[in-house]
Amino acid sequence: MAKLDLHSHTTASDGLLDPAALVHLAHAAGLTTLAITDHDTTDGLAAAHAAAGPLGLAVIPGVEFGCELPQGEIHLLGYLFDPDHPALVAKLAWLRAGRLERGQLMVEKLGALGVPVAWARVQALAAGGAVGRPHVAQALVETGAVADTAEAFDRYLAWGGPAYVPRRRLDPAEAIGLLHAAGGVAALAHPARIPDLAVLLPRWVAAGLAGLECYYGEYDPPTVDRLVALAQRHGLVPTGGSDYHGRPLKDHAALGAGPLVPLDTVDRLRAKRGR
Repeated sequence: MAKLDLHSHTTASDGLLDPAALVHLAHAAGLTTLAITDHDTTDGLAAAHAAAGPLGLAVIPGVEFGCELPQGEIHLLGYLFDPDHPALVAKLAWLRAGRLERGQLMVEKLGALGVPVAWARVQALAAGGAVGRPHVAQALVETGAVADTAEAFDRYLAWGGPAYVPRRRLDPAEAIGLLHAAGGVAALAHPARIPDLAVLLPRWVAAGLAGLECYYGEYDPPTVDRLVALAQRHGLVPTGGSDYHGRPLKDHAALGAGPLVPLDTVDRLRAKRGR
């Protein structure tokens, strides 16, 4: 049976597998369609397409944006866009430059706290991809100051932590508009985590939101049913995926695992393009 996973990450951002390795894992897991949705970058797409061709695996262009809210942030997933669209390319470059700046500032904060982490090591762990907190966390583990990356986040890097630094984010309507301009669509990622979702969702629908991630990670059936009903109420396509990074993370699932994504999801998203 055909299987879809529309939320995954590679070494181009904060995943542990390079694009080709992720594609081969997806094929071994029985997937027929995979969206690579790295944070603030599309750099993994070309290698993924090259690896997927001989396997008959469809790779959907994807990206994940962090977007600003007064009470925190949300994540938007982009699909089916032109990765070479000039405005999208420029905005992604701006976001990645902000990630570099943020990473350096977090390293400086850790140093001031008496926990020296080498910026060169953080960059080496990112391996040319978009720098993120997981890379700083891994470098922190290697110093022996914490036992694992979970402790690194809990003690230092989580929102409001002593070494936390906010990163550049887009307004949700800006991100949706940017994806539309590039010929794509936007879906709201892991929505069960968002307080006041039912109140906030209509404004993003008005801005052109196309999908809601209902079949996510390890969501249980009642959560899936609640989110699918919400998506239907607002005319959104129920989407889904594992949010696979290659390491255990809260609510995430193994690649291709978790609630099954309906087979017509990508076709329904395509039908939303240009609206």
